[in-house]
Amino acid sequence: MASYNVTGPGGTSGHPSRGRKPYVVENVIDIAQVNGDSGAASGDVLQVMDIPAESIVLMAGLEVLTAGSSSVTYDLGYGGDADRWVDGDTNAVGYADSRSVVDSATSGTTFGNAVTFGSADTIDITIGGANDTAGKVRVWAVLCDVSGIEEDDRNAASQHDTAL
Repeated sequence: MASYNVTGPGGTSGHPSRGRKPYVVENVIDIAQVNGDSGAASGDVLQVMDIPAESIVLMAGLEVLTAGSSSVTYDLGYGGDADRWVDGDTNAVGYADSRSVVDSATSGTTFGNAVTFGSADTIDITIGGANDTAGKVRVWAVLCDVSGIEEDDRNAASQHDTAL
């Protein structure tokens, strides 16, 4: 099982805007060109998008532009949760269904599948079911910079001790 870095231009050293606005990033991956044009094997992990440290990924998904080889499935996630956003998409042309994440601590209530990254990471596609020598996908994500602007304690010691 191999991992391939196909994140494209960009990097993990910053954000394109200091305005604290969500922004969309995307990357198109021609899986047939991975691994010296022999495609990806079942179980391979394609690192498709860099995520800068101190970011929140509000949502991510994939669009299949060219169907993969027969029986191929795609998971979309990251190192801590390989199928966080897409689980076993059947590689039919079109958008994959994003997963609803269930929080068992709140009686199975569905909540958003946003993830906060304290350190740099990547969004990954895991190839499943069969080797893929034909697929082409577009991965997208909505990110926002959540790094601190003013991480100093600006209150005086006397203000900490003042009763309300």
